[in-house]
Amino acid sequence: MGKLVKTPMWKVHEDAGARMIDFAGYYLPVSYTGIDDEIMATRENVSIVEVTDMGRYSLKGKYATKLMELLTPRDIAAMDDMKCGYTYYLNENAGYRDDTIIGKKSETDYFNVCNAGSQTVKVLAWIGQFVKIFEEMTGEPLEFKDWTLETTMFAVQGPNTKVILDNLGVSDTGRWKMIEAEIEGCKCLFTGTGYTGEMGFEVVIFDSDLANPEKGIKVWNAILEAGKEVGIALCGLGARDALRIEAGLPLYGEDIHEEVTPVETGYDFKIFCKHDKEPFYFGKEALLKAKNEGVKIKHVGIKLLDKGIPRADYDILNTAGEKIGSMVNGVRSPVIGNIGVGMGFVDIKYAEPETEVLVQIRKNQVKAKVVKMPFYDTTKFGWKREA
Repeated sequence: MGKLVKTPMWKVHEDAGARMIDFAGYYLPVSYTGIDDEIMATRENVSIVEVTDMGRYSLKGKYATKLMELLTPRDIAAMDDMKCGYTYYLNENAGYRDDTIIGKKSETDYFNVCNAGSQTVKVLAWIGQFVKIFEEMTGEPLEFKDWTLETTMFAVQGPNTKVILDNLGVSDTGRWKMIEAEIEGCKCLFTGTGYTGEMGFEVVIFDSDLANPEKGIKVWNAILEAGKEVGIALCGLGARDALRIEAGLPLYGEDIHEEVTPVETGYDFKIFCKHDKEPFYFGKEALLKAKNEGVKIKHVGIKLLDKGIPRADYDILNTAGEKIGSMVNGVRSPVIGNIGVGMGFVDIKYAEPETEVLVQIRKNQVKAKVVKMPFYDTTKFGWKREA
């Protein structure tokens, strides 16, 4: 398996019978009882998954908000204290350097999460150069710290999440709130975030690394104990990936990357991206041009109408059999009756929901259609579900 980065939880996962894999250079569980079981446990109850591979970094100082405003298209100044928000870092062509969760403790104090592995290295190096420039320009210090290898991180997701918080004695994180708390004497940061489309929270445990894993293990066990009454499930990264596809959430390297813009992906919602934000942010000119002039391709949801599973790089065809795009991912979704769904990019002419298309699966052209995301019934699943 080569030299993999082990997390403080690796032995806990092995002892629980997890199937372990190389995930972005980390030694992490892909599943425990089976991917379908773990998907349904998350959609119908609650589950916990380790996400320590994600990058974590803090930024503190008088001009911290000014720097975050420069680096992202989101209106960071308008965010409330102790709130999180999704946005992204763009390159000069408005392509994605990365997407990120901004955690605003205050105007001068941020704790953010970015993507894993080489993306963490790339993004933190990029931000670090502007930290130095800001310090030289303003004469004011900015404390920029990488917490990735000094902390452990879990995601608890599903409709019974609040039971866990109540039993832990932690206030409801709702959606996007940040809460600092101690669990079993361990310093933690809770956020109302996740990657499944469900209600849930993520928690960062400080002073928990590979050499000293005790605090991460303590909090993991405390969460399991808090979830006993509802039967909290252990979840691996296989189910987590399927859950985010069902929810229509992007993954860096598939749905988003340096060569596509938020206008093409459709993730340029006002709350994530203030296109005309003044005075400047990286990628502004190119993003405004894409928005005003239009784009040639669009990121869409694809739902198969016949048996099959769409996979990355499978061709998407029009009904005449002409190639109009490509899949970037796909999964068989137990939530919607084991139907194959996934996301891809198509010619803008075919991007309207309910447009009939074909997916080339090996030698077969399988009937499909463009659909709105998420793929599931939002009255039954996800954070918008009816009580």
